[in-house]
Amino acid sequence: MGVKASRHMEIVDRLPISQDKSIVVLRVQKSYYLLSLSQSGVGLIKELENADELDFQRQEPLGGKGEYDFKEVLSQYFSGRKK
Repeated sequence: MGVKASRHMEIVDRLPISQDKSIVVLRVQKSYYLLSLSQSGVGLIKELENADELDFQRQEPLGGKGEYDFKEVLSQYFSGRKK
């Protein structure tokens, strides 16, 4: 069974932590949320205030793969202010 696309929600990024645990950034309309995913459920870590899609895109590709640095983007929100 495939994953159905949504007009209002999108997983912007996923970072595997272990075989059965991940951290994801979820976009719901214009809001972004940092969530933990595991076999035991889904947990809200933090709402990423003042985030937008451009925060999750790099001007220069990371490693030539068109990726962005998840740690760099995330650090903006845990330092208490956006850079």
